[in-house]
Amino acid sequence: MRYVHKVQYYETDQMKIVHHSNYIRWFEETRVYMMEQMGLGYGKMEEMGIISPVMAINAEYKSMCRFPDIVNIDGVVSEFNGVKMVVSYTVRDSVTGEVRCKGESTHCFLDSNGKLIRMDRAYPEIYQMLKGLME
Repeated sequence: MRYVHKVQYYETDQMKIVHHSNYIRWFEETRVYMMEQMGLGYGKMEEMGIISPVMAINAEYKSMCRFPDIVNIDGVVSEFNGVKMVVSYTVRDSVTGEVRCKGESTHCFLDSNGKLIRMDRAYPEIYQMLKGLME
């Protein structure tokens, strides 16, 4: 799923180059957007008693983004087994298509008490929705 982001001035350093920490924020924006588009935003999940913390995250920087670039961020569920979900991201310049960054985030699913949830057993309808996002 594609998310579009316009680089903001505050996201840059004195050279107008995006600070590396912002790519991680963009990954989250993309993930939240993906979930909302499928009708299962994080707010709705939390109302259901499901939380999905980040277990791991990584980013590989290919080239710089600058103010005021517009980037397309493609997010896809690259792995999902009902307990763990991996979302992969590719950040591309919207004009040239040049890859600026690639990364992924790994998540699990917990109940409000912090106990691990097997989505296929506890929430089969959500399990099927998330399986549908896989590439």
